[in-house]
Amino acid sequence: MYLCIDIGGTKTIVALMDDQRNILHSVRFHTAFDQQHFLSTLTSEIRANFSLNDLKAISVAIPGPVENNQVLWYGNLPWSNFDIQGELNKLFKVPIFLENDANLAGLAEAEHLSGLSVYLTFSTGVGGGIIRDGHLNEPIRIYEPGHDQYEFKGKLLEWEDFASAKAVAEYYGKLTSEITNRSDWAEISTRIAIGLHSVISSIRPDHIIFGGPLGFALKNYQTPLKKQLIPALPPGVNLPEFHIAKYKNESVIHGCLIYAKQQLTTD
Repeated sequence: MYLCIDIGGTKTIVALMDDQRNILHSVRFHTAFDQQHFLSTLTSEIRANFSLNDLKAISVAIPGPVENNQVLWYGNLPWSNFDIQGELNKLFKVPIFLENDANLAGLAEAEHLSGLSVYLTFSTGVGGGIIRDGHLNEPIRIYEPGHDQYEFKGKLLEWEDFASAKAVAEYYGKLTSEITNRSDWAEISTRIAIGLHSVISSIRPDHIIFGGPLGFALKNYQTPLKKQLIPALPPGVNLPEFHIAKYKNESVIHGCLIYAKQQLTTD
């Protein structure tokens, strides 16, 4: 059994999974901004809802960069000096693995894709993970494409400031799932193309996987997006294959399991 924990900026999901990737049971709760409150809620939810017999490992997805199984910072959460691995080790005597949430989502989504894949999640921000042949790409483990800056409407902004699902929803005053106008989707494709051109030109992936609420809506803007990208790419750089994340909102949880199994095999 594997305990998979997806810590998000607004909610946390905890799932118990078996070797065949079945989710045996899961719970979700609000992610508290106070780190001690969060830890207390996490541990009480685990104790109340899960039988942890035969637990092999705990895999934790962090909404920020992780290096050598150490959290550098917790993304948009105001946590500091929070050794979550150490706190969990006090309670559970099994290996505990930490990794960035977008990396883990990418690991699940690109598991069976050959070559180089880039996973992009367009949600509250824009996150990303780079996967090569079913494993995290070691040279680029810390990948934060949403913080890259571009000129947009005369201002220098981070990509996620104008291309995340949150930014799009705020601009149009409605959720991305409620947008139906083709001209609106054409405008949204321009927002995405600005950063995606740089991603494709610099990394040259074989596949791009779209996740998050705006990524799931790829069919609404894929045609105008490709029309903008193809003529703008440098010579010799091909447009990668586009995919919509198949696990949807469970990508991170499945990535937690895959990563834990890979780490146990490596160790």
